[in-house]
Amino acid sequence: MSRYIDFGIDLGTTNSCITRMRGGGPEVIQNNDQMNVTPSVVRVLKSGSLMTGRRAYNAIVEDPDNVALEFKRVMGQKFEKTFPASGRVLTPEELSAEVLKALVADARRRTGEEVRAACITVPAAFTALQCEATARAAQLAGLEEYPLLQEPIAAAIAYGARPEEARDQRWLVFDLGGGTLDVAVVSTRGGRLHVLEHRGDNHLGGKDIDRLVVENIFLPFLSERFALPRADADALAHKRLFRKLAFAAEYAKIELTSAEQTVVSFLDLGEDDEGNLIEAELTLTRAELEREVGPLLARCLRLTDEALAGARLTGPDLDRILLVGGPTQMPLVRAALEAHLGAAVDSTLDPMTVVARGAAIYASTVERREGTGDVAAGAGVSAGRLPVRLAFEPVSAAPQTLVAGKFGGRRADEAREVKIDADNGFWTSGWHAVKDQLFEIPLVLQEGQLNRFLLSARDSRGRALEVEPGEFQIRHGLTISAPPLPHTISVEVSNAEGAATLSPVFPRRTLLPAEKTVTYRAAHTLRPSEPETSLAIKLWEGEALTDPQANTWVGNMHIESERVRRPVPEGAELHLHIKVDASRLITVEVFIPHLNEHFTESIFVAKDEEPDYLELLKGVPVEIENYLAWLERLEEFLTERGGAGEDPSGDDSSGEDFPEFIYEGGDLLPGEMQEMRRSGGGGGRGLREEVLRLRRELEDFDLEIGTRVESDDQDYARGIVERLRELRARLAGLEGRA
Repeated sequence: MSRYIDFGIDLGTTNSCITRMRGGGPEVIQNNDQMNVTPSVVRVLKSGSLMTGRRAYNAIVEDPDNVALEFKRVMGQKFEKTFPASGRVLTPEELSAEVLKALVADARRRTGEEVRAACITVPAAFTALQCEATARAAQLAGLEEYPLLQEPIAAAIAYGARPEEARDQRWLVFDLGGGTLDVAVVSTRGGRLHVLEHRGDNHLGGKDIDRLVVENIFLPFLSERFALPRADADALAHKRLFRKLAFAAEYAKIELTSAEQTVVSFLDLGEDDEGNLIEAELTLTRAELEREVGPLLARCLRLTDEALAGARLTGPDLDRILLVGGPTQMPLVRAALEAHLGAAVDSTLDPMTVVARGAAIYASTVERREGTGDVAAGAGVSAGRLPVRLAFEPVSAAPQTLVAGKFGGRRADEAREVKIDADNGFWTSGWHAVKDQLFEIPLVLQEGQLNRFLLSARDSRGRALEVEPGEFQIRHGLTISAPPLPHTISVEVSNAEGAATLSPVFPRRTLLPAEKTVTYRAAHTLRPSEPETSLAIKLWEGEALTDPQANTWVGNMHIESERVRRPVPEGAELHLHIKVDASRLITVEVFIPHLNEHFTESIFVAKDEEPDYLELLKGVPVEIENYLAWLERLEEFLTERGGAGEDPSGDDSSGEDFPEFIYEGGDLLPGEMQEMRRSGGGGGRGLREEVLRLRRELEDFDLEIGTRVESDDQDYARGIVERLRELRARLAGLEGRA
């Protein structure tokens, strides 16, 4: 077994893929169907046994109730899938674990190796909770090590495998998958891969295109001909029909990437409410599909513009646009990106496997932890072997690099000469003298390759000595900067007025891993004599610091009364040591000086604490109405105070009439809007343009939702709520423009 992880997995919404790093580059491991990708689909039979991949996918039409798909989009949520045939209930993490098990089984069958570790990719837009849920899925699948790598970084690594072609460039990674969008601006200056800026949407992908095709083309077409089951009358029958139509929409979408039109045959849909067999044919054109894609593509381009603006670049500054994900094969997507940005698109690597390839390349540079597997890095030295500690960079953008070593143990002085050979015979160092148990040797690398080396040693009489480790590897390619934190991580605190606000701990773009100690004070007294009480440490992700609800809840750490020996008084110091590792997994340690005690645990959200997105969805239209009303009042205020484009923040503006952002529940945006009122509004023409832009987006959003506020689709509900939360955060950001 290799001392390095070597295996990479792209755990996708629609399809997943596993790869292994070999000397010549990453190798895609095919499944039993001789396919490079495996559908991320699970079916549970009446017996309770599970079926994963293509066979499960093919059962969507005949047995939709007992098939689970797209569960990546509800990772980290309060969601369970019930399979009625067997009665089994599985969480998104358990379903994802089944996909991982299938991929690992394929790798074991093809390579003969027991896969105990793999680098798993996640969208850069994933929240910390979703990353933590992915880690739980890896554990359930039996993996011992599972570093998480952001998908855009993985794709860039794959494209940068030959640094002589990739050096000193600026790329935009456009990763539109089945369920998520990631847009990352990356630089390869000096042979180092660095993420300059990122934007993303966890609820924007190919599946949303399928949904629009079903809702706006298929259902209206069939409703004219049949008495289809209505969602409000027979929710289960409607859901089954929708699932089958979505299956047909996906196939049609794929067909139209290369054809101008396709014939969709509606078969096996059962009977309508009047007993008629639902069978029909529809000719769908690429132009009709592209009309449905338009609004989603506009959202993609807006996020792309935001990423470029954050990196202080424009489209013409880019050398390439790297396309990742199946939906990027649509001609409209490619043409729109090229026209909008003025840069050429590049899909020379298979967009379906490029992320997994990059994950394997990265995994080949990560040594296994001590004690994991049979020959993990740092494991105990075998009897009779001479231990040596090696120091080298696992990745080098230069064709030459350096390795240093130090022999240890009681026999360290026996080593008098060392030699390093490339395992393929490409190069040898020849024998080098060891001085004071130390050596240093320059290495020559094969460009664009994973270079494996063998280490030999001999004593003063020329006798060979067995050393451990006796081999190591260095990849020639772009070196990788530490991944940036995509969202600010904050602790919820109370301000002087008693309102909830956020205290930032790790600002957005903090390089990972990171750790920090911060001091807060207990908001109330915690007594051992009062059971079922606690001090709660609440963490959030997001940039709206004065409005916690406009951010994403990461989770809580509770210090329960049962865990303290004596009371913790109100105002007592709490020293929080917060760690975020490279996989974005968060650990919090609390030291309470008053007790001289430490409390440590990972951050989590208990099931009963998670928000009910289906319930929140019902309130979205009212919130939009309130936001639009406030924006209308703000427009009037800016017009009255600022005239025809003048800056309304001058001395003649008292700000007394600045509109309050209030509805029945109280201040929606406490603090920031009040501060804007005190400052007299401000912002001039730029603020006015942003107000108009937000108003248009809210109006379009309201039209898009329509009557779907009663939806029972948990993923759809969360997507809508999170999009509204993003708009709310942008409203909060208006104060920054004042």
